[in-house]
Amino acid sequence: PPRELGPGQPLHGPRTLLGGAAGPKLFAAIADHADGWLPIGGGGLTEALPVLRQVWETAGRDPKTLHVVPYAVHPNPGKLAHYRDLGIEEVVLQLPSADEPEILRALDTWAQYL
Repeated sequence: PPRELGPGQPLHGPRTLLGGAAGPKLFAAIADHADGWLPIGGGGLTEALPVLRQVWETAGRDPKTLHVVPYAVHPNPGKLAHYRDLGIEEVVLQLPSADEPEILRALDTWAQYL
């Protein structure tokens, strides 16, 4: 289905998330050219998200279409609840650098969050 790139400019294809440190240049680029933000680790989101949302809306973008997907997350109930409270619906987990059995144990542990 079509996606919104900018006012009146539907785009087909996968969503585009830009990664980088929070700041005016990145947020302007996200609002102008992307579907959302891929912050690494999620630190500082409480302060940064209102700024990004304002830039997004000022650019004429629908606030419901902004995707924020923290990357390299080590999940726990408190952290995931905090993300949920910020309106974040998706994260990318950080797998351990380990052998297969340890990775499978981590995945089994994290299955409770799905």
